[in-house]
Amino acid sequence: MAPDKYAPTQQESCTAPGSNRSWLSRRHKNQPQWNALGSVSFILISGGMSLAWGAGFAVHSAHLMTFHMEVSWYAAATLGAIIGALCTHRLPQQPVYIICSCLVLISGILFLVCHEHPEAIITARYLDGLANGLVFVPAMSTVGEISVCDMRGLLAATVEQLSCNTGILMQLLYTAVWQVDWNVTIAADQVHGVLSIVYGLVALALASTLCVESPVSLLLRANEQQAVAALRHLQRPYMVTSETLLQLDEHKHYVATNRGMSLWQSIRMGLPPLLKLLAHRSLNALCLTLVVWSALYETAVQVATHYHAWPYVIFGVMRWSGCFCVLFLMDSTGRKKPTLFGCFSCGSFALAFATLFGRTPHMKAALGLLFSLQFFAGLGQTASAVYLTEAFPLAIKPHYVAIVYVMELLLRFIFCSFAPSPAAIVAYFYVLGGLSMAFFFLGIFCLPETRLTTLTEAQQKFSKWFNKDF
Repeated sequence: MAPDKYAPTQQESCTAPGSNRSWLSRRHKNQPQWNALGSVSFILISGGMSLAWGAGFAVHSAHLMTFHMEVSWYAAATLGAIIGALCTHRLPQQPVYIICSCLVLISGILFLVCHEHPEAIITARYLDGLANGLVFVPAMSTVGEISVCDMRGLLAATVEQLSCNTGILMQLLYTAVWQVDWNVTIAADQVHGVLSIVYGLVALALASTLCVESPVSLLLRANEQQAVAALRHLQRPYMVTSETLLQLDEHKHYVATNRGMSLWQSIRMGLPPLLKLLAHRSLNALCLTLVVWSALYETAVQVATHYHAWPYVIFGVMRWSGCFCVLFLMDSTGRKKPTLFGCFSCGSFALAFATLFGRTPHMKAALGLLFSLQFFAGLGQTASAVYLTEAFPLAIKPHYVAIVYVMELLLRFIFCSFAPSPAAIVAYFYVLGGLSMAFFFLGIFCLPETRLTTLTEAQQKFSKWFNKDF
């Protein structure tokens, strides 16, 4: 399809009136975009807790961890992702977010009230997994459509990566409390329930009051007036301005460009980014599995013989800090440099850890390497959330997002049944290090830099097999 001569250029759309203001001023102006996805953030925080729970950080639980209990969350999240892919851009988002918030709330109630019953815990994990899978695909498909381009990286990374890592950190923090046998009357599984209830209630309140539909979804349903109203509610002041109309033109161009492609063209154009993101997100999954927990436990018990709690806390803090420290670079330094630096560092520390693991005189160094690995895992994966919302053609975007998410879940699922020996842990980290290094070298030539680009331009960059821009 020939380019629309009236379509906004990158320079026009990403340097719209007022975009030279300070970061705080722009954040205040675009705060409604954060509010619109606030419910998603709290649902994904709950999901982060469940991810860590299934990866082994549930030794505080009153129940013997069974295979069914571990995999229930992943199975339900997979089903939710498939349903979410079918609903995205076809149904309004607000009812979906409200339903998911209620599922998290019910899951928390089951953890709180029925914490002594394994069947209730399994049911609660099914419900939380379904909520997370159901919300993940529409949220990551539309976050780039809701955000302005000079805040898209920060918003997408915060909603998905920071939220998930916050959930992991919360799980590890209260795990640490019960690791040291504090004299408390509330059971650890009940703490999990209380936190899930809080997340569910806050998500429900935000979804009911502040959720705004994606303007692109409305344009796909030929509701231009509603799209204008949505754009008006996504920026302060809540009125139609020249910037609003410029964003509307950009979205209309994005929709027209994608409608001009056949389904086969969309599938073919989405194949390069699909393979790149499958590789990227697979590394994310491999950095937090039952094997990684086993490595942490085996290393920590030899270093901290009397107080086992602090390694869990540092592990979670390091992962969260790695993500947080690059959030604000997504729209300035860009996505590619932090990703490559994080993957290279993660690979280096994984190989170093594999070399030292099991050598008793060097276990302190090995523990430090494992902490560093988690820091750079958080750092290197932050941009993957941004790439998910930018990479795929509109017609197949939710389906490809679902494929990437399901593959990530499948990898976690596989390692649930894996009881690693010390030799297997060493082999695992050698493989993780090798894959991270391979992704680093391929990423230099294949990953695009998409900061300050429109969704149309980012999509075109991703459609190429090779991108050497930085």
